Amino acid sequence: MGNCFSTTIWRVKEGKQDEFVERWTTFLHWTRETQDGLKAAQLVADDEDHQRFLSVGEWRDSAARQAWQEAPRFMELFMPCLEVCDDVQSSQYAIKVTI
Repeated sequence: MGNCFSTTIWRVKEGKQDEFVERWTTFLHWTRETQDGLKAAQLVADDEDHQRFLSVGEWRDSAARQAWQEAPRFMELFMPCLEVCDDVQSSQYAIKVTI
């Protein structure tokens, strides 16, 4: 199995950017400590639209990514991130070609 990814585009409520970053960081610290299938995770901020963020998680395989999403504390730690957002769009990807 090849690497796979989870991505989320976050539209954060005005003035809640710092709070969102703290909440996302807490969520990902838990992920790093409990999910051995996580290879890397990044949160990046849009240079022009300060309310827009993109998170990308790289996973060993789709089973590891699914186990993370089904973990008992996943929603408990994910929901605080959602609470400071106006819109959230998540997707899952698998590598098809590497050059």
